Amino acid sequence: MHVVSFLGSPRKKGNTAALLDAVLKGIQSGGCSAGEYIFLQESNIQPCKGCNTCKKNEDRMCIVQDDMQGIYRMIGRSDLIILATPIYWWSVTAQMKVLIDRLYGMNFKCGTKKVLLLMTYEGALPNSGPETTEMLFREICEYLKMEVAGVMGVCTGTIPVQENEQALKEGFELGKKLAG
Repeated sequence: MHVVSFLGSPRKKGNTAALLDAVLKGIQSGGCSAGEYIFLQESNIQPCKGCNTCKKNEDRMCIVQDDMQGIYRMIGRSDLIILATPIYWWSVTAQMKVLIDRLYGMNFKCGTKKVLLLMTYEGALPNSGPETTEMLFREICEYLKMEVAGVMGVCTGTIPVQENEQALKEGFELGKKLAG
């Protein structure tokens, strides 16, 4: 199984990174490689221009030349895509949103890709941020004809993920299950 992970947090070692790391360790324990890991904060991804060239031109690719060209190839060869984001203002971070917007240019033709959403958020449930983000995620997967592999959210309001043994265990077990 080929995995590509996207960390949408601006913090390289924050709560979302800790959750993603637990899932990736679980994937490795299941005999798979953790694959490619993209820290979106350090990626050069320009916003979608809304030109629809990706839907009109012969090669059906996005014309914006930036890091997405390589990311498209990574996603193209992946079996599992992991989107990991903290919830900021009831949605994904700006770093994750620009990636999601540019996925529009991928024009998936097969439903063999699986996508996992990992979220961290400060406000305890009920909190409409995780619910709103999960709805967005499910709609995007449906549009791109990709399978939802799972959704995991962790509240960090009282305990950071790095110290939350239950969350780390659940993340590890989820990764292990996905690898199997």
